[in-house]
Amino acid sequence: MTEQPGPAFSPPADDSRASSIAWAVAVTVVALVIGLIAWLALGTEGSDGARGPSTPPSAAAPAQTGEQQAQESAPEGTASDDAAAQTPPEEVQQLMLDLQRRDPDDPMAVGEVDAPVVMIEYADYRCPYCAQFAVETRPELQPLVDAGVLRIEFRDFVIFDEQSHQAAVAARAAAAQDLLEPYQTAVFARSSEGHAELERQDLLDIAEEVGVPDLAAFEQALDDPALAAAVDADTAEARSIGLSSTPTFLVNTTVVQGAQSALYFESVIAQEEQRAFSRD
Repeated sequence: MTEQPGPAFSPPADDSRASSIAWAVAVTVVALVIGLIAWLALGTEGSDGARGPSTPPSAAAPAQTGEQQAQESAPEGTASDDAAAQTPPEEVQQLMLDLQRRDPDDPMAVGEVDAPVVMIEYADYRCPYCAQFAVETRPELQPLVDAGVLRIEFRDFVIFDEQSHQAAVAARAAAAQDLLEPYQTAVFARSSEGHAELERQDLLDIAEEVGVPDLAAFEQALDDPALAAAVDADTAEARSIGLSSTPTFLVNTTVVQGAQSALYFESVIAQEEQRAFSRD
């Protein structure tokens, strides 16, 4: 006797609805990421330059006098201040805000967790433009960090060779001993004139130079797979959203590419602080 096939299985309505919602959310997230990648692709160039989008930001920096323009002109090889930032569409802005970690235990971040403006910095320790920002511009933004206006979340974006990766691990090892900023500054200073040689011994010498208290623990941490994995995760994040150059900064909802002037960063931060308060 041949049996008639039973009715095809139909999932409960609630399960079907949940599945549909999950798919819709996944598709939306993918679309937003693609949108951010496409948007960034319009303005990025190369892997080490500091060239930014070719169109001006939605809110330009304050007008400067001729003397200020001379003092704050962008160095050779970087984008001009007027072309360094772009504000993307609203849906992409939300994706950028969602990248903020605001983790009080993040060893690679400085500033208040609830600061109205978070600047995510994607950088490579052997990038001369990243070094320029770290040595010349970053100290001038410290008052905004101290005032609780700005939080800086550093993300490793390894675009060169193994030395860059090992330097990133070393910075995390220094961060574990509360010496992130001194160590970063010392490493970046070596790349101010070009791509520094950062062999293992160089990284150990820098640790001693900045006063890392437990050098044995620091050296052991250089081989810590967890620290290496954290570096890889940050780099993967940068590539997943379409970044291709260092340094790149996500200042809340504004992208800044290149080692721009402190005045320009201050202008963008002030703009984003106002937007943050308007969102609240």
